[in-house]
Amino acid sequence: MKTWITTCSIFLTLFLGTLSAKKPNVLLLLVDDLKPAMGCYGDVNAHTPHMDKLAARGMRFDLAYCNQAVCAPSRFTLMLGSHSTSTGLYGLGNHLRKTIPDAVTLPQYFAKHGYRTESLGKIFHIGHGNLGDPESFATPHFHDLVIEYLDPASTDGGKLTREEALFTNQKLGQIRSLPRGAAYEAPVAKDSDYADGRVAAETIRRLEAAKKRRSSEDTPFFIASGFVRPHLPFSAPKRYWDLFDPAKLPMPEYEEYPKDAPAVALKRGGEIAAYKPVPTSGAYSEALKRELIHGYYASTAYVDAQIGKVLDALDRLELTENTIIVLWGDHGWHLGDLNIWTKHTNFEQANRIPILISAPGVKAGTSTRQLTESVDIYPTIAQLAGLPKPQVPQPIDGVSLVPVLQNPKARVRDHAYHAYPRGKLGRAIRTDRYRLVQWRSLRNASQTVELELYDYANDSVERRNLAAEKPEILKELLNKLDQYPTPVGASWDQQDHSRIQIPTPQIANKSIRIIAEVEVHKPKGVVIAQGGREHGYALHFVGGRPAFDVRVNGKVHRLMAKRSQKGTLKLEASFDADSMKLGVNGKFTQSKSPGLIPVQPKDGLDVGFDDQSAAGDYAAPNPFNATILSAKVKTGLRN
Repeated sequence: MKTWITTCSIFLTLFLGTLSAKKPNVLLLLVDDLKPAMGCYGDVNAHTPHMDKLAARGMRFDLAYCNQAVCAPSRFTLMLGSHSTSTGLYGLGNHLRKTIPDAVTLPQYFAKHGYRTESLGKIFHIGHGNLGDPESFATPHFHDLVIEYLDPASTDGGKLTREEALFTNQKLGQIRSLPRGAAYEAPVAKDSDYADGRVAAETIRRLEAAKKRRSSEDTPFFIASGFVRPHLPFSAPKRYWDLFDPAKLPMPEYEEYPKDAPAVALKRGGEIAAYKPVPTSGAYSEALKRELIHGYYASTAYVDAQIGKVLDALDRLELTENTIIVLWGDHGWHLGDLNIWTKHTNFEQANRIPILISAPGVKAGTSTRQLTESVDIYPTIAQLAGLPKPQVPQPIDGVSLVPVLQNPKARVRDHAYHAYPRGKLGRAIRTDRYRLVQWRSLRNASQTVELELYDYANDSVERRNLAAEKPEILKELLNKLDQYPTPVGASWDQQDHSRIQIPTPQIANKSIRIIAEVEVHKPKGVVIAQGGREHGYALHFVGGRPAFDVRVNGKVHRLMAKRSQKGTLKLEASFDADSMKLGVNGKFTQSKSPGLIPVQPKDGLDVGFDDQSAAGDYAAPNPFNATILSAKVKTGLRN
């Protein structure tokens, strides 16, 4: 063992020594909704010659997993090196800087060490109320569309569609009133007629400028280039559709939910139902399923061609040999398996992702079965570039993969971890053979815990939940899960506020009065909240100070007490058409009201927690850390 460690240390020293002479550049390629449906991963139906070529230049990670199977949280895990359960950034509408104001993202860390950092395309998730993170990059972000159509018929003659509105932060409170856009289109068009083609062209221009800058100033670059296909809609030029015979593409192998799986783990409809002609209920026709699968493969081929243009430019500019290249898919994608489409689950198809790394010193054409997570990329790239081990405000949950890049058989972890919230929080342990998923209520530790266990050696498509049949395996994996901290936003180690039962009131066009008694020391979090990112209210604490937020048409109006509080407090908060008030032990502050809430919010009332999208100006779930002695809400009364 001692000899082996010494030998590895020598190899690692030599490996990193190749980087010391000149700082390597970094090219980070992010691809939305990309599962390992690629030739280099053994998919004989895929047409991905350029990504396959990248794999042949470096290392392919065969057991790589995202940390949450939805766009915004997954990108936060990559850029922060932190699990969503470590940050509380679970949702599409979460704002990074409101949750972790001082976070140092991956590009910021490189900027601190002399790199020029740039971003293009889809890097952070912009949409659903989220504005991305401009602080992460030294230059203005090159933004382009995610939802995009060329054929007027795809949008009912050029109308704003539901998903276009969500991804451009328009009419967020009116989504259901908008028409559905097409799930796919295949016009005769140039690559640059769609966003990914434009992002590729601009990335090439940035590389050309970076080459000149390196020659004159010796400034290394960190360029993050994000591509949106194969995200829905499957909008891609016709020639990429023509690469495939739809009759020969694989149909779903198993189209039933896993036997004995808890209902909380399952999914029907969701994102895909926002597109026509997908039915909003009922079964999909065989023709529709085949068209959707065809669209996914065509869109993947299209994005592969754009990535190929970027990689070719890197070669032409003679930058490849001193550039760390990472290709990452933000999560997987269900193509009808288990009767599920898109992502938003804890199953294998939604969580397994491609990761390819090519870098100076990495042996070409290698692969590894090291279990890998998105959070590992942050410390890995930092070490590859010869930077110090990151010491930043947020927790770094990832581990460096540099030992694996030197030796594919080396092991730095024995499992991958991921999570997904669906009313309950499902946290998963994935080993090379098994996956455990534990579903627990975020807000009530006494609620029943539900478990899943799948054996991929004997059931690669998750036909059956074996949690009741393999107690020893279950115990072993639960012990691993128990080693993780309590998720941020969970009340498992906090007071159970669920004993305070308040029916969700009807608040549309009504005045509201909230009365609560709390016992606090250094309070933070939500006492009472109702509503979400369009309409609602919240009584909560910020920096120890009571605050009252009223949200109307997406805009938050806040009253806040002048000083932090402790002890037993009687809180009163109210608003009507004219004014809003906040009282602490009988002392009130007052301001002009934004008006009454015009519609009944979909999000219900929460006590000690904000369960879904945030009603106030904070990131949900924002649990209360102290004691709620009593609480009540009255409506339709004079203040």
